[in-house]
Amino acid sequence: MEPVNAYSVQNSDFTERVDVVCPKCQKKAVVIGVTANASRDEIEEKVRFSCYACGYAIRLANTPKVLFYQNSRGKGVYGRILHMNAPIDPFFGFSVWYQIETVHGLLWAYNAQHLEVIEQHIKDHLRQRSGLLYMNRSIGSRLPKWVSSSKNRDYLLKLIQLAKTRA
Repeated sequence: MEPVNAYSVQNSDFTERVDVVCPKCQKKAVVIGVTANASRDEIEEKVRFSCYACGYAIRLANTPKVLFYQNSRGKGVYGRILHMNAPIDPFFGFSVWYQIETVHGLLWAYNAQHLEVIEQHIKDHLRQRSGLLYMNRSIGSRLPKWVSSSKNRDYLLKLIQLAKTRA
């Protein structure tokens, strides 16, 4: 399989399956999500959490919604907030499994494929967009400068390998 260019994908491209820390047993669990452009009904129907270690499981549809505001008649308007581009899963807010604490800050990924894209971006000595349009939301353009810095390359690659063995 050919490596994915970090300038051609966004963090939201990896939300269909998010590896998380189970809030009950602290072991690896999974959130089965949807794509970022899914409808509200699809999100409610398909998103669920499951821990293989302790058996804890929930569906997003069975969790309470958040009060957004009250309309002019005093009726509450409820909905869901998706937490994108943070070291938590976008749907339930559980901590992602792949969190790497560095001396510069936190490096995180939603799943192993997301971590592979970040790792490949760090490994590349010559990062080319190869004719790709400039996409400011891409992983390559959104990573902190210390991640893309060549002086941190070996250090970060070692930490990524450690994170992979933890899985």
